[in-house]
This record gives sequence, structure tokens and C-alpha cells, in this order.
Amino acid sequence: MISRRSLKLSFFFFYSLCLLLSQIRMINFSLNFREIILDSWISARLCLAENNLSVWVLESIVTVFRAYDVRGVYGTDLTEDLARRVGASFGSFAEGGSVSLGRDTRISGPSLEKAFLEGVLTTGCQVKSYGIIPIAVLSFITSKMRLKAAAYISASHNPPEYNGVRFRTGDGYGLLYQESSIMKFYREGGFLSGKGRVEDRSSGDAIEDYRCYVADKLHIGNPLRAVLDMGNGSACTMSSFYERLGMECSVINGTMNGLFPGRGPAPNDESLQPACQEVRKTKADFGVGFDPDADRGIVIDDLGRVLPPEKVAIIIARRRYKRGDLVISGFDCSMMLERELQKDGIRVVRERVGDVFVANRVKNENAVLGVERSGHFFLPEFQYSDDPFAMSLSIAEIISKGEKLSSLADEIPDYPYKQISIRLSEDPAGVMRQLADDLARMEPNTLDGLKITTDSYSVLIRPSNTEPILRLYIETAAGDMAELQDRYEKIIHRAMKT
Repeated sequence: MISRRSLKLSFFFFYSLCLLLSQIRMINFSLNFREIILDSWISARLCLAENNLSVWVLESIVTVFRAYDVRGVYGTDLTEDLARRVGASFGSFAEGGSVSLGRDTRISGPSLEKAFLEGVLTTGCQVKSYGIIPIAVLSFITSKMRLKAAAYISASHNPPEYNGVRFRTGDGYGLLYQESSIMKFYREGGFLSGKGRVEDRSSGDAIEDYRCYVADKLHIGNPLRAVLDMGNGSACTMSSFYERLGMECSVINGTMNGLFPGRGPAPNDESLQPACQEVRKTKADFGVGFDPDADRGIVIDDLGRVLPPEKVAIIIARRRYKRGDLVISGFDCSMMLERELQKDGIRVVRERVGDVFVANRVKNENAVLGVERSGHFFLPEFQYSDDPFAMSLSIAEIISKGEKLSSLADEIPDYPYKQISIRLSEDPAGVMRQLADDLARMEPNTLDGLKITTDSYSVLIRPSNTEPILRLYIETAAGDMAELQDRYEKIIHRAMKT
């Protein structure tokens, strides 16, 4: 049996070697040192896990590879060389077929897009390139044109120094990077070889195709006034989209800027306060805020209040769907979904956190709606991809019949909820194993992290899919939020020290 000290010393030496090798930029397209490091790291993780050791070394080498995308800090974790190889992997996965490509407004976007495209073209793919376009529209056009797949250059809601690559299937919904052959091609090489071709397409034409499509599915009666917080991202291309559907719009943060100076990239209760003020000032019927790739949408009611995505989902489900229908929710969503929708005979099933997981479950279970607490909405009557525009237009259709959004929201009781982020200095797997032992007597649900549910509260502890942090979610109807937060934060910090 190898001693814990020997293993840690060995891997510390290996870590130092990898840091040196990872700086080498002499990259051959079929083999490079970074791939050797990645394979060795995977083996190292297995060895450490088998010996029940904290996996704390080499994490920076692989943080760019997520469960369902590639994401990291531009210039360090994510480089043009890496993007080029990911492009060749994606093109090989697409079997040299026809694919689409788009991006958000990040400063590093053009350079990474160029490198990624170079890789894709070496595999013989025919690429339809749309430039800056919302990912929901790219997903729609990919499905409509029956393309093989889509790729999108973005780090979604992460800070501006981040970037990445996201993937969509030919049906337009999210592709699990690690479960597709993209990862296999990236690690092993063996790329297809061919002479591809790129065709520059108009994002405006794609948006107009999408507008005509949704207009046939919705009827917005009375004229509405909306506030749109575009977040300086790809949603800036959609201002006329709402106006051409008959709305009077006030747009804020409507200038494309990859530094996201208006409010930062993440739409949330705090960052959307200027939009809330604009709703009250203009007496708008509703507002909505987007993130840079426009896959999230956060709704503001006519009183200027940010609504929890769960309330928005309940409002849509009650007025668009029927008894017996199925809604898929993220594992971290409020228990208000089950407690409220069961009154209408609508079933709710939980899925692990992550838009790709929820989208796939919606499709596989023939659900009518999917929702995540982060603001991802899935309305398969429009498309399988997360689509904040279809969501916001569904709300617009409902309130255009004369009901105020604030009144609909107030019909749903509030469930006090808090999310706490705890930064990790080590691999989360070891901490989660210790927490599982410490909380075993409470029989937590382990679908995605550890979730404890009682009659009066629920607590979820899970590592983030996109950041080196542990998230603690607390929801209670008993007015004991501070006590629960103190109790579970102490449990987590104790596990981190064990």
C-alpha cells in the first residue's frame, strides 16, 4: 500500500513538471504535451480517488474541460492552440458535415472563433458562420436547416476574461461534451481530414426567420411596453425583434461590449436593479434581462420586482399547459414548483443541475416545460434549446390578455431562499465524500450533490459545474434561515478541514 505522504510528494513533483510542460507552445496537431498531461491527470485522479486522498493537484490543467462545454480564462486556461484542436475534434465529431458557428460579444471572441474555425475546416466541414448571434437563435436555425451540429464561442455568464466553446446537436439542444466523441477525438487525435468551406451568413436573417416562427405560435393581443436589459451581449441584436412583434421597448445596456460595463455578465436581482427602476419609470408591463450568450432570461414584473424563475415557470405552466403534463426542473429549484403545480395536476420531476441535462430530460420525457433556478427555460413547443425569448414572449402573450404580471406572481406564495457560495482550495470530490459521511443519517438525495428535505426546509450542497466553489442552497418556510445557514456552513467548513 502506497503511503499518503509518498503519493502526495509524487504528485507534487508531477504537478511541477506539468506546469512547466503546459507552458510549451510547440504544439503538433496530432499530439502535444498538454494532451499527455490531460491523460496523465485523469489517471492521477483515479489513483488518488482509490486511495481516498484529496485531489488537489493539477486542477488548473483541466478546469477548461467541463461537463458540457469548454470554458476557462482566455490566454491561460484557454488559448488559440487549444481552440484549434477543439475545432478539429468538433469537426471530426460532425463527420465533416454541415455545421453552424456563432459567438457572443467577448473581446477574445474573434480570435478564438478564428482558431476554432481553422480546426473545423481541416476536417472537411461546411461551416455556416453567423458571427454575433444569440445562442437560442443559432440553435433554432441549426435545427431548421437540419445541420449536423452547432458550436458557439462563449463563457455564458462568466466574467469577461473567460471564454469557451459550447455545443449543440443537430436538433438544437445541448450536447454533453464529455459523453460525445468530441472528447475522444481531442484526447486521442485521429481527426478527419478534408478541405472545408466557410459561408458567412446574416444573423439578422436568422433572427427574422426565428421571429416569423414564434409569431405563428403566439398571439400577443393588447400592445405591451417592455424593458429589455441586453447586458451588452448577443441579445443586443434582438431589439427590433420585440418591436416587430408589436411591443414598445426601452432598451438598456444595448450596445455590444465584451467587457460588459453596464452591469456585468450575470443577470440577477442585484445587477438588474437599473432595469427594475426603468420598468417603474416607464410604467412597463414587464422587463427581462439576458446574459452574454442570451441563454438565460430573468423576468421583472410591472412593479419592478425580479421574479424567481420558478414563479415564472408556474405562471406559464398554469396558463399554457394542462393536468397531467410534465415539467422538468433543475435539482436546485425551489420546492414551490411541486407544491404549487400539484394543485393544477401538473407533475414535476427533478434533474441534475445544468442546462444540457435538463434539456435532454425534457426531450426524453416529452415534458412541456423545463426550468432552472439560474434562468434557463425550455419550451419544446418552440425548440429543445433553452430559449429566453420564447419564455418572455409566452409571458407577454399571457399578460396581453389583460392580467398584470405582478398579480399573477402574487398568487404564488414566497418561499424564502438563499444561496451561499463557498470557495474551494481543493478538489470538491473529497469534500463531498466527507459531507456524505457526515450527513448520512439524514438520508440525503444524491442525484446532484446532497439534498436534505424536511417538512419545513430543504438544503442542497453541490459543487458548481463552472467555478471552483461549493454552493449551499437553503429554502425554509419556518423563518429559521440564519440558524440553518450557520449550521450547514459549519458542517461544510468542518468537512473541508478533515
